[in-house]
Formats: sequence, structure tokens, C-alpha cells
Amino acid sequence: MTYRFPSLNGLKAFEAAARHLSFKTASAELGVTPGAISQQVKRLEASLGIALFRRLPQGLLLTKEGSEYLPKVSDAFDLLTDATEAIAPTLNGRKLSVGIAPSVAKILPDGWPRRIIALDAYIRDTRLTEDAELIWSNEIDALLLDRQTRHPSLSEQVITVSGSKSELYFITRPGLAQCRQSRAIIEYLSKDKTFQ
Repeated sequence: MTYRFPSLNGLKAFEAAARHLSFKTASAELGVTPGAISQQVKRLEASLGIALFRRLPQGLLLTKEGSEYLPKVSDAFDLLTDATEAIAPTLNGRKLSVGIAPSVAKILPDGWPRRIIALDAYIRDTRLTEDAELIWSNEIDALLLDRQTRHPSLSEQVITVSGSKSELYFITRPGLAQCRQSRAIIEYLSKDKTFQ
């Protein structure tokens, strides 16, 4: 059977840009330039013969077709991830080492994440630090800060902390930004009701 679908790089660029409604944020996540994301999306739109975004001065807006396409593309990537992990579980079985800024540690629940059974499968250890360079030296995999670093080669995802007015930033290499471990940590922080 021959499958008809466009370039996977184009689909990845579209999916990230559509989630963030930003070529710049998508580029940080995928580790390429905003121009590369824009070009990949343009090629995808040309191959499909439809516009997926409206490009506005203040940012991106999904077209009707883009809005319908996004959940299906995201589901397809989830299926590919599940299929890959089913045959190669060690690819995604690694736990993350997470740096936590002292200011962030003050708002996390006592014992976080050690007392959180739901995170046992995702976090190996934590350490107090604000140094994003430790990500590139492989001393930590991710960092929780209460501010952006605006480091051009790192992915920075904002987390609105449940039960708090605080915003945290989950900083990691682009390749780890959407892994299951990162998503589990972000989801937990977004939904936990125990924050003060």
C-alpha cells in the first residue's frame, strides 16, 4: 500500500507552530531557525494546496483547515511515538534530572517530586540551580525557573501553576521538549491542586 502524506519535517513544523501559534517558539522547540519553520510550513501548504495559517502582524492564526488538521496530525505523532516505544521502550524510558531554581522550590509542594508517585517514572533526581548551561553540559536534562532565559537554543515552555498565580518556565533542549517525561512534569504542575 502506498501512503500519501507530505514531508514529516513539514508536518512537525506545522504541528509545533500551530500549538504555539508562533514560528519563533516552534523553532526553539525543534532546534531550527524561525525562517526554517516558516519555509517548511510554506512547502507543506504548497503541497496540500491550502493555507494552514493566516499570517498577521501580531502573530499566527489557524485557518479553518489548519484547525481541522492540527488534532489529526498531533494524534498521528502520538501513535508513532506509542508504536516506537512499544518496540524500543528504552528510547523513552529514561528518567530526567531536573534543576529547580530556589525561588521555584519555595512554591512547590513539600517533597516535590519525591512524594509524587505519579512522577516516579519520569524524574530521576533534582538539584537546586538556576544555571541553564548545566543542560548543555548534560548535568541536568531540564530546569524549572520563574523567569525566561531567552536562550536561543533552548526550549522554554510556560506553565501556569494550578492553584497559584505563579508562572513557571520549563527549560530543556529542543529534543526533550515534547518527550513523555517533559509532558508529564508540565501536566502535573499545571493540574496539581496542592500549591499554596
